[in-house]
Amino acid sequence: MVAAWLLLALSALALSTLCAVLLVAARAPLPGGLGASGELFRRALVLHVSFAVVVWFLSCAAGFWTLAAGGRATPSRWVAVALAGVGLGGMVLPLFSSAARPVLANYVPVLDHPLFLAGLALFVAGVSLSGFAAFQDVLRRLKNGPVWRLGAFLSIIAALFALGALVASMIMVGTPVGPDGFETLAWGPGHLLQFVHVLLLMSVWTELGERALGKAVAPRRWLLALLFLAAAPLLAAPFIYVGYAPGSAEFRRAFTLLMAWGAWPAAAVLALRLLWQLVRARRSMRGAPDTAALLLSVLLFLLGCVLGALIRAESTMVPAHYHGTVGAVTLAYMALGYRLLPAFGARLRTNALVRWQPVLYGTGLLVLALALAWSGWLGVPRKTLHVDVIVQYPAYFAAMGLAGLGGSLAIIGAALFVFNILRDLHVALRQWTGRGARGQRRDVRLTAIVLTLALTVLTGLLIAYWPNEFGTVASKATIAPVDAAAHVTGKRKEEIARKFAEGVELLNAKQYEAAASALHRVLALAPEMPEAHVNMGFAMIGMQKFAIARDFFGAAIELRATQMNAYYGLAIALKETGDIEGAVGAMRTFAHRIDPADPFLRKANATIEEWQAQIAKGRNAEPTFATGIPENRNDAIQYPIPEKKLN
Repeated sequence: MVAAWLLLALSALALSTLCAVLLVAARAPLPGGLGASGELFRRALVLHVSFAVVVWFLSCAAGFWTLAAGGRATPSRWVAVALAGVGLGGMVLPLFSSAARPVLANYVPVLDHPLFLAGLALFVAGVSLSGFAAFQDVLRRLKNGPVWRLGAFLSIIAALFALGALVASMIMVGTPVGPDGFETLAWGPGHLLQFVHVLLLMSVWTELGERALGKAVAPRRWLLALLFLAAAPLLAAPFIYVGYAPGSAEFRRAFTLLMAWGAWPAAAVLALRLLWQLVRARRSMRGAPDTAALLLSVLLFLLGCVLGALIRAESTMVPAHYHGTVGAVTLAYMALGYRLLPAFGARLRTNALVRWQPVLYGTGLLVLALALAWSGWLGVPRKTLHVDVIVQYPAYFAAMGLAGLGGSLAIIGAALFVFNILRDLHVALRQWTGRGARGQRRDVRLTAIVLTLALTVLTGLLIAYWPNEFGTVASKATIAPVDAAAHVTGKRKEEIARKFAEGVELLNAKQYEAAASALHRVLALAPEMPEAHVNMGFAMIGMQKFAIARDFFGAAIELRATQMNAYYGLAIALKETGDIEGAVGAMRTFAHRIDPADPFLRKANATIEEWQAQIAKGRNAEPTFATGIPENRNDAIQYPIPEKKLN
């Protein structure tokens, strides 16, 4: 049963690697336009992420659960594998259909096609059934069992949380439409799946570390505590669904914070412990076959954590982050796959191909992640194809050239892993069938390399030139060239609009600190946007920082003298800082300039009279507004973003 899941995982990894070939060719600044069309790039990106992050990871997880449960074959487990296998086939087929629209949603990008969606549903059903089938058997084996079995059990619980979140999202959201709909549906489950992968990563690390070091990575109680610490944040997930509507800014922010502060700390502690021990024992471990994979997995994870903390926009810093963390999990699973080969009757051959494979893959991902982080620092947006910036931006050329180099090394490493595993399984199969007599073996490495290259080229040609329903081909000649500068501007506008809307929503919900954080990003991107200054001013009033609020309102008025709600906010801020005469002046300006039918006019006049009376009496009374913000604040701050301010 474990071998069946391993073969399914290998299929997904192989398909993901083929798609990665197209992505690297499209990203790399190669002369002559060897890159792909925009549509081909997006389809390949969807399938690369889906196969690498969803199918490969969850197939490995299902195999790990089956291993922890004893590996016994049962009808329900065979049904689970069959469902997942049919689902994978369904996800592949729409690649050649021009009706399959790529939807680049976060966590689970999809091809909006019935076959792909049905295949994805069948695959999720197969993995879920595998988890249910393993749950009781793993629970029975927990007592005094190895530490990794507890990690497997907790990861099953995390997967059940993710499945429950998916069902809840489907009930609350309904049928998804467009990228926002699919992203809303997958936002909660996608974040919870990260806990599944982190728990399994820690479990594999403990096993690989013990084998490499010849002793336990840490005291048993210490490791058990770390695993429970990694799983504990899952308990917050139901409260997020109860407290916030899926798709709302609060919902998205809550899950983002849950993953940002809950998923990585325990794993990072274990990673640092492993790194310290591996460095101390480096001389005695040079010949250990797992050492390179384990060390590079730890380094990639720590790099991914650091890059994740540096994310400030929808740039290539985001894929830089997850290529580090995803690569860490993948390397750990690769090392585990080699360790499982003897259990399938295959001999683990530690030849040059096996020794260099994790080095190529891990080093390639390190270079790729750093190069993507560099281009992200330059402001290159993610999920887009860039072809027109080579001459204009030499730094971009260097960054993406390194990304192409790192991606190529990672592709070679992934392909070598698939080849190594299938080669040894093939030898084992020949032995099982009595056809593996010694003396009849021959070297098939060159043949395998040629066949792999031929299959890669053939797949790319099929995707690029497969006829669509109109009788034309989706070749690059039919696609208009992409202006990378326009991409950057467009992505910048999208982020400004999204962050501004998020800030307004949080402000209306009286979450002032969160609103200020969102609006701070808006001001970093659009410092001359008066609406952002005004809303930041109201956020500062909510946080009782009246002097800072005064400065924001003043800046908004300097940028646009007709920004009426800025005068209202300025009046409140001046009053609370003790400048009551200045407050009266600002409120008078507001009252004189607004529409006579505006509902705030009456309140403004009443406030002016009250403040004038206070001046006449020579004393300061209590604040007119208990919170320091107008009661109908929402009507005063919801201004549309003018297009001219987004350019």
